[in-house]
Amino acid sequence: MNTKYIAKIGPPSSFLKKNWHLAVLFLIALLSFGLNFYAISKIGYGNAYYAAAIKSMTESFKNFFYVAFDPAGLVSVDKPPLGLWIQAVFVLIFGYHGWAMLLPQALAGTGACLMMYKLTSKYFGHAAGLISALVFALTPAAVVAARNNTMDMQLIFVLLVAAWFLFKSIETSKWRYLFICAVFVGLGFNIKMLQAYMILPAVVIVYLVFAKEKIIKRFAAGIISLVIMAVISFAWVAAVDLTPAGSRPYVGSSTNNTVAELIIGHNGLERLYGGSGGGGPGMFGGNNADGGMNRNSGGPGGSQGGNPGTLPNQSVGTGNPTSGDTAQMPDNRPSGQSFGGGPNANSGAGGGQPGGTDGGMGGGQPGGGMGGGTGGGAGGSGNDIGTAGLLRLWSSSLYGQAAWLIVLALFCILAKLGKFSFKKMTVQQGVFIFWIIWLVTMYTFFSFAGFWHRYYLCMFAPAIAGLAGIGVPEMVKAFRDRHGWKQFLLPVSLLGTFAPELIYVWSYTALRAWLAPVMLAAAAASLMLMALHYIKPKNFILLTASALMLVSLLAAPLYWSLTVVLYVEQNSTLPYAGPELASTAAIRGMTPNQEVLTSGDSGTNALEDYLVAHYKAGSYLVVSQRANDVAQFIVDTGLPAVAYGGFLGSDNAMTLDQLKTLVSEGKVTYFMITSQNSGRNSDLTSYVEKTATLIDSSEYLGTTAQSGGGSSSGGISGSSLYLFS
Repeated sequence: MNTKYIAKIGPPSSFLKKNWHLAVLFLIALLSFGLNFYAISKIGYGNAYYAAAIKSMTESFKNFFYVAFDPAGLVSVDKPPLGLWIQAVFVLIFGYHGWAMLLPQALAGTGACLMMYKLTSKYFGHAAGLISALVFALTPAAVVAARNNTMDMQLIFVLLVAAWFLFKSIETSKWRYLFICAVFVGLGFNIKMLQAYMILPAVVIVYLVFAKEKIIKRFAAGIISLVIMAVISFAWVAAVDLTPAGSRPYVGSSTNNTVAELIIGHNGLERLYGGSGGGGPGMFGGNNADGGMNRNSGGPGGSQGGNPGTLPNQSVGTGNPTSGDTAQMPDNRPSGQSFGGGPNANSGAGGGQPGGTDGGMGGGQPGGGMGGGTGGGAGGSGNDIGTAGLLRLWSSSLYGQAAWLIVLALFCILAKLGKFSFKKMTVQQGVFIFWIIWLVTMYTFFSFAGFWHRYYLCMFAPAIAGLAGIGVPEMVKAFRDRHGWKQFLLPVSLLGTFAPELIYVWSYTALRAWLAPVMLAAAAASLMLMALHYIKPKNFILLTASALMLVSLLAAPLYWSLTVVLYVEQNSTLPYAGPELASTAAIRGMTPNQEVLTSGDSGTNALEDYLVAHYKAGSYLVVSQRANDVAQFIVDTGLPAVAYGGFLGSDNAMTLDQLKTLVSEGKVTYFMITSQNSGRNSDLTSYVEKTATLIDSSEYLGTTAQSGGGSSSGGISGSSLYLFS
């Protein structure tokens, strides 16, 4: 044993005393990974659209490179490749399991938590870094994104690495670090396209203002960096668009079969201004592959948006006012309205009533919940993003996802602004301004953009966490030193942040009995200790008061995050956090951590079994219009089920002449037409109905054929199967 080494580091107690922050950081990282990964296998395959793409991508390099949705390589998914490539590599290493696809996001979430510590502690101290890491780890939207196979958490991690190199470039005055920052932003673009560029206002302004070189050199470095970023961003785009259309999949959700149009249209302007994109009013989730999978269109009694695991003949949240769904909810709050709207407004999993649910499961009436009756679309209640405006993030469906500490972040800005000096600008000031610009950018976008989903709010987490980490120790110090008016920021920030949190929690009847008292007790104790410290200053008293302040403000976000862990997400295509998950699980008779049922688990895979039994090698398993019609078939079998209309059902990946050729070659034998088929590509469906043979549903459903509303195949409502003989 090396006694000299032991003597050098000292006894364990001495080592821990000097490195206490590492021990605390380890516990925070452990908490983060626990929230991100515990019982993750219970989620199943997450978003079936992406899960099907991963299955297809692992079957050939061509499918892998072009991120093909189906094994036949007919249509691609509507996202760039990098995040999906990473998931596919994990699947190739660990096998095709749901947890293998979700693991990269869980790791990225914890990695981002550690990056928040690194980015903050270096310039503001260990306490600041630890608070930043803890706040990020407990942001519900961040936990939601880390437990799903959408790629947002991978994006956040990459952007935080980019921020690290930006700060290092300013600190060292070396261009190469700015160039590396540009590389990582470009990589972020290849994870979620234009969403990665939301960091650019902060990057550009902070570098131009705080870099130490002469202004001309700053612009020169910036221009070179933009070129590098553009090359990295658009390398794959160019590779796809320059490939002859016949030699690659059709670019899903584009209007002209190019990735460039996908970037500008579906993943660009439609996010700002909204758009039906084939979903149309009453279609839950509107027009995005991140939402609306397996959705049924509106109308009274509309079934659950996403339809994951519904049992035969079961509609979760029927939208029927007499069904009793609403009565089982623990709270009553209106969707898309301020959470201060009162305890008697309609809410919960039942939907079905005007002004229906926030995150509920059923809605079929105007303003309904996840069935999206006549709401839906951009900013509609069906998408649960409320009405555009400065107070949108305080709506009942959004506040609990990421907005808990926005007020605290504003107080933290006040606490630090007085120390800002334009005469002597430092890297520390640049980091502070960086988080402010990030916060303003995100707040502006999410307040006014026309179309997005609740889990996108994870993009708020870094800015709020960074500002909280910087500002809370600053307010504690000002309170301790009785520094002018700033000495009162600590208790006032507690009251200003705690009040809306408590009002929101109080709107949930079930939480009034335990969570609200815990928050009240911690806040009251913190304020009393602050008063005691003001009378008789003691560092221990102030430290305890500060800790209790964090407990009072983070108790609710912690519980919201835990709901995602304890109650398996009921709609993995549009995931969210909140007590509604517990209520939904209760309605469906599920216990905490019970596995989500897939179509195969629930016994509704009769059509799938029939198709597999009649499958001929070299042909397509089945052809249908929309990706949600066939995604589960691909996940379960890996066989080439094809959606010629892509996710939206509006892609022109197959013409009538091509269909006729495929039929004559024997590649298309089974064709499925569902109730969701739109008028687009109607010439294909008309041809099928005229020339193919309609198969009686009893051939694959047997005596269990459902009555009313047509046949149900593999969880797809109102589908008809045709055979080309």
